[in-house]
Amino acid sequence: MHLVVQRNTPLSDGEAARIGALFQAVEGCRIHDGGLRYTLAAAASREAIHELGREHGLDTAVIESFRRLSDFKLMVFDMDSTLINIECIDELADLVGRKREVARLTEQAMQSGAVDYDTSLRMRTRLLAGLPVGTFDSLYAERVRITPGASALIAAARQAGLRTAIVSGGFDYFTGRVRAELGLDADLSNHLEVKDGRLTGELLGTLINADVKAGHVARMCRELGVPTSDAIVVGDGANDLKMMALAGLSVGYHPKPVVRATVNVVIDQLGLDSLLNVLGASSAGPDRR
Repeated sequence: MHLVVQRNTPLSDGEAARIGALFQAVEGCRIHDGGLRYTLAAAASREAIHELGREHGLDTAVIESFRRLSDFKLMVFDMDSTLINIECIDELADLVGRKREVARLTEQAMQSGAVDYDTSLRMRTRLLAGLPVGTFDSLYAERVRITPGASALIAAARQAGLRTAIVSGGFDYFTGRVRAELGLDADLSNHLEVKDGRLTGELLGTLINADVKAGHVARMCRELGVPTSDAIVVGDGANDLKMMALAGLSVGYHPKPVVRATVNVVIDQLGLDSLLNVLGASSAGPDRR
């Protein structure tokens, strides 16, 4: 089993030795000023390793067998709080004075999955009824920011021959904008019903929940003629767990606890492009946050 640790400041040789002892590593090497790769003496749970990393201000990656970026064929991202800095539905709710109520429901759905996701999303969407769709452009311009390192990671993935996609429980206006801005190949998300230029509070077509997300990842892999183990999935919330479980590499970006406990890679300190160091695709340090 292999471990990669990273942080946003350089690690001295003494710190590298102490970190190796902390994780009971048998050997290690430097991958950049703030990054180290170790071989672990014995198998350990992902949850325990990620928690130890969190306690010491380190991003951690637990890899059973080393694979390079070019060994994968598909990279899939959740959007809200993963590729972008916000939960779009919460910000839309802010425009109708319902942000606190909607944000509470969003947090419940993302934290554990204990709340029925479909019911929660329909409840939250209904609270947006009457919102003019003309406000979407200004909201995107004023509030949406691309996550640090996302552009570099996606560019590297595409250069390595991977297909890239957003698979989101968010809304199509926003996934379409983010897809275009970052140059991804595809996006899947929920469709809001609009009448007379305003949201009706209803969704059209299939609701994109955890099962649909996982099914879409499996379908994209079939279309590419590859196993789902050739996919990388990046997300943060409970509704990402099923598609993460299919992937050969699962990545939690500022993940909720239920996600942190299961993923291969946790990114808290650095940008998304720090994943390139885990995959041997970059010799430079990642974006600092």
